[in-house]
Amino acid sequence: MAKKTPARLSCPTNFEKIEPVFNQEFGTNDPIFPEWTLERMPKKINIKRIKLDKNKMFERWLYGSYNTKGKFRCLKCIKSGIVDNDATWSSAYTTILCRAYYGPDTDEYGQDWIGGWIQMKIFAQQCTTCDEYVTAELDDQKCRNFVTWLHRWIAHKFYGYPLPSFGYRGKKSDGPHLVDRCEACHAGWCHFHGNKSQNKNFLIKQ
Repeated sequence: MAKKTPARLSCPTNFEKIEPVFNQEFGTNDPIFPEWTLERMPKKINIKRIKLDKNKMFERWLYGSYNTKGKFRCLKCIKSGIVDNDATWSSAYTTILCRAYYGPDTDEYGQDWIGGWIQMKIFAQQCTTCDEYVTAELDDQKCRNFVTWLHRWIAHKFYGYPLPSFGYRGKKSDGPHLVDRCEACHAGWCHFHGNKSQNKNFLIKQ
């Protein structure tokens, strides 16, 4: 009998890597906040910066953004035969948007309780070859850095801990950035502050 070829293992998504780190950080590291839950941000949420103020509550939610370096791989191009190097790029401006709410809620059984919810979205960038929007791949260390920042942000904003500096937020860079192809730039959340007219056509291949 012919042996079945084992299914190819897929790489875990960013959320699948971040969620266990989040649970450990919030549940075991001082200060401990075990009542918080991390979720993917629903697609229906209007995340345009012009509609929001990241320093104030908007419909009970507080918004904040984090910047890191991400690696992008356009799988559509790779599947079509384009070599990996030409379908891969990196960006020092990979933006993660978070929104958080802490307060009373009622579960499906009608029981009232208090808890916290954090929803996160990693903004995509557009491939210069096929125009497909691609979400960055974050390595394990970048995921841990993000969760550390998130923990400190929650501690400061919701519990009053004196932490005006929330820790590592990605290295600052003066490098080029694809402004016209950055979803975070379109939404108004990108951390890039360079000369956009000079940098919009550049790409960092990796």
